[in-house]
Amino acid sequence: MRLKLRATIVLAVVFGLMIPVSVSSLMTIRQRERTQEANLHIDHRRLTDILALGMQDPLWNLSQEAGRPLFESLLSDERIASVVVRDKAFGVFLTREHPERRRGRQFTEERDVRYNNDVIGHVTLEMDTGALDGDIAADRWIFALTVLGQLLLSIVLIVTLLQFRVLAPIKRLMGESQKLARRQLSERFVWRRDDELGNLGSSLESTREALQALFDELETKNRALERDIEHRVQTEKELQRHREHLEELVKERTAELMIAKERAEVANKAKSAFLASMSHELRTPLNAILGYAQILRRDKQLNEQQIASLTTIRQSGEHLLTLINDLLDLSKIEAGKFELYASAVNLAPLVQVVVDISRVKAEQKSLLFECDIPDDLPAVLVDEKRLRQVLLNLLGNAVKFTDRGKVVLEVRSRGIDAGSARLLFTVRDTGIGMEPDQLETIFQPFEQVGDMQRRHGGTGLGLSISRQLVRLMGSDIHVTSEPGKGSVFSFELLVPLATDEVVQNQSSERIVGYEGAVKSILIVDDVVANRAMLSELLDELGFATAEAVDGAEAVAMVQARPPDLVLMDIRMPVMDGLEATRRIRTTDGLRQMPVIAISASATSEDERDALDAGVNAFMTKPIDEAQLLAHIRSFLQLTWRIEQPAAAAAEQSEPMIAPPQEEMNILHRLALEGNMRELRRQAEHIAALDERYRPFAEKLEKLAKEYQSKAIMDLVKKHLEHAS
Repeated sequence: MRLKLRATIVLAVVFGLMIPVSVSSLMTIRQRERTQEANLHIDHRRLTDILALGMQDPLWNLSQEAGRPLFESLLSDERIASVVVRDKAFGVFLTREHPERRRGRQFTEERDVRYNNDVIGHVTLEMDTGALDGDIAADRWIFALTVLGQLLLSIVLIVTLLQFRVLAPIKRLMGESQKLARRQLSERFVWRRDDELGNLGSSLESTREALQALFDELETKNRALERDIEHRVQTEKELQRHREHLEELVKERTAELMIAKERAEVANKAKSAFLASMSHELRTPLNAILGYAQILRRDKQLNEQQIASLTTIRQSGEHLLTLINDLLDLSKIEAGKFELYASAVNLAPLVQVVVDISRVKAEQKSLLFECDIPDDLPAVLVDEKRLRQVLLNLLGNAVKFTDRGKVVLEVRSRGIDAGSARLLFTVRDTGIGMEPDQLETIFQPFEQVGDMQRRHGGTGLGLSISRQLVRLMGSDIHVTSEPGKGSVFSFELLVPLATDEVVQNQSSERIVGYEGAVKSILIVDDVVANRAMLSELLDELGFATAEAVDGAEAVAMVQARPPDLVLMDIRMPVMDGLEATRRIRTTDGLRQMPVIAISASATSEDERDALDAGVNAFMTKPIDEAQLLAHIRSFLQLTWRIEQPAAAAAEQSEPMIAPPQEEMNILHRLALEGNMRELRRQAEHIAALDERYRPFAEKLEKLAKEYQSKAIMDLVKKHLEHAS
């Protein structure tokens, strides 16, 4: 029994000593191995980086001699088994291999060699771990021998001392431990030894005292825990009551919000219905006003005063139409029903139209208008109408709030990639400017800045609608301003490039008729003025027109004598235009007859309903003459007869004599600036120089009065090239 106990104690002590020492030694050795291997990899990468940097100039200059010193220096390291330097264009530049150094594992590092951020070559460096593996194996043998020696020495010492210093005291301690296990904690344990086992005996006594105190404390805590559990149960019940009350409050608030939402939806529908009705009622008389203005403008007997008066009528009507469209647009945007319709657009003509309109307003206030547009603007897919609306609003505000100085429009193409173009539009002015706290207010609906006199010039919807439109296009309008110095509005669009052919705008030449047989057109409208206006316009061009006051009469006339084309109003008594169109489409022989819907209701829903009913095209009142004639030409396959302007005929019969080179240079500068007022003054000056220059001056003055900036530039360039 004694031998068994001794052996057990020996083994326990030996292994208790040796295992921690062995584990610690193993961990130390392993850490050292990892450190050595990490250092190897660090050296490997560092040497590879040094080789890549050192080979920049040799590779660039294709000089092997320049790179050989570094190459040989690296190969002097016994760990390096192979080095390869390759030129990107010519292949292997320098290479050497030492197969005898491959005694362990091999690692390869590669790097690009760059010169001025361009890759000109590559380097590859292979390193062997043979030396490292030998050092690791030696360390492991030393560790094994050390552990074995420690084990033998420990056994000898323990066996020698065990009999005299351990067995008897342990036996007594075991007895006392059994008492503790049986919870016999009342009797003290007295131990009179002044060595480690004596300390163990003292610790055993301390353990007894601690256990006794612990059991007393546990009893106290158990009683406190029971009281805490009872308190928690009461708290949970109270929380449950509060939770139930909160759910009731949430239900009540949700019901209130649902009622408020329903009321808001009803109010929004009422507002939309009101705006649609007002739009219809206003567009109907505007159709006659603008229509007759366009018809009267075709009269060749008009003097300049009459032309100016008709222009004022047209501009006033178009201004009222703009206000109506702004209100409808704002209503659609607020209701989340606004949509963009992208089409292939040539940007240069679009911007030129905006420039011509805005330059007129600037000239009326004696402001200088500058336009900076590159010649290589791409054709893109964008909503042409809405982009033009945004630019006109921004330029209109710039002119409105500028009393002296200039207004500038800049268009920049900031890169084309992946089938898209990034366009930057900037409007600058030297106007009254704004305070920082006004920069966000101006984008609120019906909000305006400046004095009351300036506010009478608009509704305060232009900037609000413009920002919403730009946001729908995926961007935003940014503004910077300084009081007294002016403002800068800008926005950037990322738009797809147009892949389809861009349809060019029609010429502004006057249409006087068409080739071929007489075509008949039926005009269907319940308003006499609208029918008379359309009839007068079409009769002048040589069409045979007939009129119907409602859809029922139109169906009867079409069935009795089919016309070549029908212009159909939508809202009419007795039978509306939609029902009339459906009946026409169900009649044999009339399914392919072109029907153009003309409506004073301008919503997308009205257009969709009309197209679903079977119309070929949808137009809104007031009718745009050019758009109407374009539809008629397309559906009836017509070729227009264009009136040859008298000025053009005179120019062909009698060539104009250009003024001297100095005067032409001045004209070229003014044309680039777009300064129509100075161009007119310069034309008067040229006419006074010599009667021979009068035809040229009259031509120039006429184009300046009509703000034909592109035609003026073409005229000046033509004579400059001829002179050179």
